[in-house]
Amino acid sequence: MRKGDLAAIIDLNEKDDQIQPLTAARPIGTLSFAGRYRLIDFPLSSLDHANVRSVAIFLPKSGRSVTDHIRSGSTWNMDQITGGVFTYPYMAGRDYEDPQLRARYFDDYLQFLRKSSAQYTIIMGTQNVANVDIDAIVAYHQAGESPVTAVYKNLPEAAMQPEDLTLDMTELGTASSVVPAAENRGHLKEGKIPAFMDIYLIGTIDLIDLLTDASEAPTFKRLPQIMREAVLQNNANAFEYTGFLAKLNTIKRYFDANMSMLEDQNYQALLYSANSIETKNKNEIPTFFSTESHVANSLLGTGDFIEGEVNHSILFRNVHIHRDALVDHSIVMQGTKIGTGSSVKYAILDKGVIIGPNLALEGTPEEPLVFAKNQKVFQPDGQGVTARA
Repeated sequence: MRKGDLAAIIDLNEKDDQIQPLTAARPIGTLSFAGRYRLIDFPLSSLDHANVRSVAIFLPKSGRSVTDHIRSGSTWNMDQITGGVFTYPYMAGRDYEDPQLRARYFDDYLQFLRKSSAQYTIIMGTQNVANVDIDAIVAYHQAGESPVTAVYKNLPEAAMQPEDLTLDMTELGTASSVVPAAENRGHLKEGKIPAFMDIYLIGTIDLIDLLTDASEAPTFKRLPQIMREAVLQNNANAFEYTGFLAKLNTIKRYFDANMSMLEDQNYQALLYSANSIETKNKNEIPTFFSTESHVANSLLGTGDFIEGEVNHSILFRNVHIHRDALVDHSIVMQGTKIGTGSSVKYAILDKGVIIGPNLALEGTPEEPLVFAKNQKVFQPDGQGVTARA
């Protein structure tokens, strides 16, 4: 689109109870993915390719990791004279029955939208990892009859959980409502369910009207609920996305989605399709591999130090795998150290974890072990950690 025609809202207040402890100190949007990315990189990159230069990011209780990663927005060409990235902190957990706080909630949205002067606004989350063509969504919206467009992907029923949000589709291919998968009674195609991707497109004036009406209503409603009701009231246009999609709202889904990046077809489809995915660059030294090291079918970030063995795993930046250590089918985040002689299988190690020597840590594909940020393990603890003889 032309610069200035489209504004964006990225809402980081996403449900994260099933992906703890990985989100104890960060929102889902700054979780690491595929060796070097953060989840928020995906919507920001899509917005960049659509020439969107005004983005409002609504933060949960902690926004430090968000502002540290995004900074001026220059990575996504959003450090402009007009527009830019605007952050609105601490939207979660407040008592919005208080009239002053409620007024502040809606005013943050309304001030951003009015100052953007954009014709359309796209609303996005971060827990659905995809490479979305926003220009295609806008063209579909302009050709449709509804003031609201919702984005979905048809997924097999087996891939859905009962509480996953879906679009209830009509025979005409429009969306009549947003409902959990267990309640979907719409017209399904070949046993597939239209999984909702938490993306809406709406005219900015229409969104301002919705928010203004909501601010004057006797019962408080957050933006997600307002938009779901807008789908119901307007029989929304339903745009079908056909690319790679992974929903990262549980530990298992996060683990599986990262592991899927070790398949070249998925890696290329998500990261190197028509639109590339951009992330904050760090100028670091290349990874060091000792003569005794062995690495197979893995993704490694920069600055790693590998003396041991790495199989079918994803390592982020500055990870140290010491002599005779083994990492297998695992996700190892930035700054983690695995001691001499230890093995880690089917596990997720958050940033800064330290594993002592001669330990065996082993989860399963269904229940990978999870170690919280900066956790230190030096002896057996009865939680899947045993000492070597």
